[in-house]
Amino acid sequence: PTPEWEVKSALSLHVYLDAEHSQAIRKRVGELRQPPLHLDISPNAALEAFLDEAIRAENTLEFLTGIFTVVRPALARAYRRHLAATNPVFDFPTCRLLRIALAEEEQMIVWGEQALQAIRGTDADRHASTAWANHLQAYLDAARGIDGSEIPLDPAPLPSPRTVSAFVPDIDPKRDPRSGEIYNFHYRASDVFRDEAAPIDERVLALMYKRFHEMDVPEMMASILLQTKGKPWEYYLDMARQLWDEARHSMMGEVWFAKLGIDRTHYPNHVGWSLRLNTDFTPLERHIVLYGIEQNLMNGERGKKQEWLVAQGAQDPLAAFFQDYDWADEVLHAQIGRRWLKPEVGDVKTLLAMASEISARPSYILKDRAKNTIQEDWWPQFVQEVLGRDSASVAGADRPASPTFQALAAE
Repeated sequence: PTPEWEVKSALSLHVYLDAEHSQAIRKRVGELRQPPLHLDISPNAALEAFLDEAIRAENTLEFLTGIFTVVRPALARAYRRHLAATNPVFDFPTCRLLRIALAEEEQMIVWGEQALQAIRGTDADRHASTAWANHLQAYLDAARGIDGSEIPLDPAPLPSPRTVSAFVPDIDPKRDPRSGEIYNFHYRASDVFRDEAAPIDERVLALMYKRFHEMDVPEMMASILLQTKGKPWEYYLDMARQLWDEARHSMMGEVWFAKLGIDRTHYPNHVGWSLRLNTDFTPLERHIVLYGIEQNLMNGERGKKQEWLVAQGAQDPLAAFFQDYDWADEVLHAQIGRRWLKPEVGDVKTLLAMASEISARPSYILKDRAKNTIQEDWWPQFVQEVLGRDSASVAGADRPASPTFQALAAE
């Protein structure tokens, strides 16, 4: 639900880094002579209360304040204490993984501080940020820090908690104004890049818009991570990796636009796919649909190979470079889907049939969001602005390109 694009990108990276750090620590704990069991159970009710408060942030300012001025600095302090207390030779594996984790925590904290400077623009913002930091610090002090070893100099009484009921996540994707009309679902990039009658520069422009548009995948995958319970830890590690990969794909399009000086804020970048999957389907159904897309991209004619060939044909080294890595990532993502879905659902044929059936269901949320937004074709104007000529492709001009939105056009 975080509307700011840069924050979406950073959080996608940070959830992956957190998963990697946790994986390294879990593996190291398992190597020790008397490893504690039940690593997925909170060891301290006060620590759990602190983290439950942190996720009750009501806006981006509070969220960044809590994570980057309270939670991550406390975690970094705990890493430093452990490094100082253990033996650098006899416990070298622990020291090495904590040094890596600490260096990346410090990088994340620096980013968070810069982000807060960018959005904490008024006295009211600064007051709200300080108040929320103090609120969370009181709960952290009650837990005596992340590792239970900190003794507060002047412990404050606990303020009234926001945690008064079970946490209900907001999975309705939000964007800031730079994404334009996010409920204008007329989207032609997927059709245009496949249009062999169109000039190659227009096709690669559509291809790079497809990359840029991929922010809707981490917006959807975050809900799977948050709402899927009881899986082996490795499932969450794999999904965190894929979520970050999808954000990187969106950043590929963003970087390509920046290189050409294209203003990405003039045209709609809709949220229809993530909105529909998050609100219409279960987490398992979302994952099945995602897998169906990833597996179909392995098609040698119309999948990732075709995208890479379009970039190559345009003699655009940057686009071809992006598509090379994008293709490699999607091979991995198809493997992730098979690894976790086949034991639960069935073979590839069954999964693909289910993905098609789920995707074909009507969407009431899209109809509701679309009714107050003009569903207009903005592609010709985009081509005119970027390429300085009229669009030569009519592919998808008579309807939204994705079958998900065709019913909207028909109405």
